[in-house]
Amino acid sequence: MSARKIVIYAGAGISLSPPTSLPTGAALAKELHTRLKAAFPVLDAVDPGDLLAVADKVAALPGGESALRQSSAIAANFKSAKPGYAHRILAHLMLEGAIDVLTTNWDNCIERGAGEERLPTVTSSRDLVDITPPSVLKIHGCASQPSTLLVTSGHLADPPPWVREQTHARLGNAVVVFIGIGDVAGYVKRRIEEAIHEVESVDNIRVVTPTIQSGWETSQWRTVAPNLGEDYKIPATADVFMEQFASAYIMAQLSEHSTGLSSDEGLKADLDRATEGLLESDSLTVLKWAREVDIDPRAGEPVLKSPELAKVLIALGRLAGNSARLSQNQVLNSAQGPIELLVATRTVPVRRLVQAAEYRLHAHDNQGQPHPRFVVAGGVGPIPKPRSLPNNIMGESDERDIVDGPLTLAPDITHADDVIAA
Repeated sequence: MSARKIVIYAGAGISLSPPTSLPTGAALAKELHTRLKAAFPVLDAVDPGDLLAVADKVAALPGGESALRQSSAIAANFKSAKPGYAHRILAHLMLEGAIDVLTTNWDNCIERGAGEERLPTVTSSRDLVDITPPSVLKIHGCASQPSTLLVTSGHLADPPPWVREQTHARLGNAVVVFIGIGDVAGYVKRRIEEAIHEVESVDNIRVVTPTIQSGWETSQWRTVAPNLGEDYKIPATADVFMEQFASAYIMAQLSEHSTGLSSDEGLKADLDRATEGLLESDSLTVLKWAREVDIDPRAGEPVLKSPELAKVLIALGRLAGNSARLSQNQVLNSAQGPIELLVATRTVPVRRLVQAAEYRLHAHDNQGQPHPRFVVAGGVGPIPKPRSLPNNIMGESDERDIVDGPLTLAPDITHADDVIAA
């Protein structure tokens, strides 16, 4: 799959399990039924577990459509549910530019999955003009904008034109992986069928769900994708699959750096030693670490592919061998003490790297953590001399008690180029 554009098509299943714990379609229908039956007594004759039946009955009445959408948006914890493992991996892979994501979910867990580096979403045609990719395409709308929600049979049968246009644009010539859609419920079936139609070949479709092989004969997938090959039915949970997928992505990027150094055995050995320890962490930890190593990451541009990251890893291997292991707060514990890596993938003055190191040093100090040595790559110009008093003047004094308190903390910074050249 690595040679093709990868699109993840995510359904409700990725938001059902803890810590997200959002309701199933049937549970959501019952909640809406309870919320709306006092204002719309006709619901007494409707199956409370049938989401489309509840939605259609309410929307047909005066003021019903607006009430339905507003109630749907608050019927569950869509706007503040805690993102799960799959959400967080999806977010970080999108930020790395490795995948595109479409979802039928109303929650915003994917776009919140990377913390401060938040992803924009497309929920209307206006968003296509106002935002910069990468973005999460929310084809059934978003709870944060109730007017965009597709709830009724009519909404689902005739979505806004931009939904079909964007689905066509994103799925064409792509490998499409469906996750979190174990049961193709009625309210998503039409979108799934449209998506499959947009894909050039059934060989470009993968379906990830624990029972996709064992339950194939009775699955709705047998109806919507009857010719799906056995190898493309992946019996795994969304969390397990995304961990494996992310691991493959990370390994591919690091291997590419290693292959590029094949003519210099020494540098290649240093890089391989550093990555050996790095890869003992799970994929999400490594992806999160990589994005935070860059002092100014850009959404859609991969830090893991950057030559600056390769350079600091080579320096790490030169300094610490294979002893470095990721710990909390982006620090690598090693036989040489704590080390933190920083890179600038943009062309900026090296003082920007120094400022970032100072900020992180103060954060470590405020939390009572050991002060790491910083190894940096990128930036233009020499590393400026530290602004605090040198140790031979301070003697036994605590530098935080001198002049202006903790502002006198000065990070120990080494440029990767100097380590490699030594």
